[in-house]
Amino acid sequence: MPARRVWGFLILAIGLYFLANQTQVGWLYVLVDGIIGLLIASFFYSRGMLTPIRAKRIFQNLADGQPETNPQAGQNPNNGQTHASDLAPPTFHEDDPVRVILQFSNIGFRPAFLIRGEEVCPFAPPADQIQPLFVPNLFNQQPVRLSYQTTCDRRGLHAFPKLRLQSKGPFGFFSTRRLLDAPDEILIYPYYHPLKRLRLLETRELAERQTARVGLGTQVVSTREYRPGDSLRQIHWRSTARAGKLIVKEFAQEDQPSLTVVLDLETASSVGQGKFSTFETAIRLAASLGYYATQHDVPFRLAGTSLKWTPPATPLSWWGTLNYLAKVQNDGQEPLAKVIQELPAWPFVVVLISNPNIALARALTTLPPKGTQTLAIFITPTGALPEEFRVSKITGLEIRRVSPYNWAEVVEEL
Repeated sequence: MPARRVWGFLILAIGLYFLANQTQVGWLYVLVDGIIGLLIASFFYSRGMLTPIRAKRIFQNLADGQPETNPQAGQNPNNGQTHASDLAPPTFHEDDPVRVILQFSNIGFRPAFLIRGEEVCPFAPPADQIQPLFVPNLFNQQPVRLSYQTTCDRRGLHAFPKLRLQSKGPFGFFSTRRLLDAPDEILIYPYYHPLKRLRLLETRELAERQTARVGLGTQVVSTREYRPGDSLRQIHWRSTARAGKLIVKEFAQEDQPSLTVVLDLETASSVGQGKFSTFETAIRLAASLGYYATQHDVPFRLAGTSLKWTPPATPLSWWGTLNYLAKVQNDGQEPLAKVIQELPAWPFVVVLISNPNIALARALTTLPPKGTQTLAIFITPTGALPEEFRVSKITGLEIRRVSPYNWAEVVEEL
């Protein structure tokens, strides 16, 4: 695409040509030929100039104390030294400061000039997502590094879109554009509070409880619908034939109690927008409880119902917990009240409620009769429950209320 200055040079060349015809001055013809030749050379030079450009990204978590990087061309970020962070990829959590290094290289022999563009950083805060970039020149085998700093605004698996590049080089006469495909993904784990104690789980009554609970023993205590990850050996064939769908057996476990966190994965469960919605707060609470469980060798499960994000039925490791909570979305159709009513007799259950309603109040009262110690955490924008919402005081049922802004303080007191 020709720039405005091209038309100015063309008008100048035409004017000089007519002047040369009138005066018959030879050097004016030479000047006209030079201008036309410059425009033609610039046109063909700019065509395809951005085609051989390649780009890659390097992510550094500044919260891990990684060394500063000089973004100049051809420099090693670690000055030739090998650091422990190079041996294992960095991990990223919400609110971590991050440096993104963009390295551009030119695999062609023709240098590229005056490269401008935009980088869209999908995990950055909205105000920082558009990052402008400029490379004055890019030669073969001389990579150029640019960097910018931002923070991990929200959890999730974030994919980078194509880079928008534009150049008017080398003389600013013709503009060329390209969408550079530089695919990269970054997984942002949810923020969690490093919970050191959970007094409700450490009560003597719960530790001395002899009620049969779901596990890997030999005594069948209940049946339920098949979930992804269940062993086919656990299928209860009579119940399957009667119900017309796969039903599995649940067995008693007689060792240490487990911790189960129930998530509300219904589409309409979240209140509020962005990282301070009630669903995102529930994710952070679940991660904090998972941290406590894994640090104290307590089997940890996640429960919920969704077509795509139903958690596995087996206990999760810390890595499995973080990976699931980083990606899960509330796109289910089954109400949380129904999920609660169908829960097995697990010994200790934490129900994270991101949209309280009357049906949930009734469903919560069904858990203690199963022998389940229940902690219900109600998450509302202000931390206050609606006036019409009442939960009966029942032995074995604890109630807590939090908001997206004070949840860490409340969970510290549990």
